[in-house]
Amino acid sequence: MCGRPLTDAASRRRGTGPVCERKTRAAPRPRPASWTLPADLLRPVADVPTGPYL
Repeated sequence: MCGRPLTDAASRRRGTGPVCERKTRAAPRPRPASWTLPADLLRPVADVPTGPYL
């Protein structure tokens, strides 16, 4: 990509070196809504009822 020689095998397989890879890599994709936790699981720990085993 930038004209520099690729010195290691992983860079040659990828076709770019580590510097060009960092500069051109796409931004991470947002997580799907199905990966978010339900609101009732996000409450503070103090609100969680304790049972006889705790």
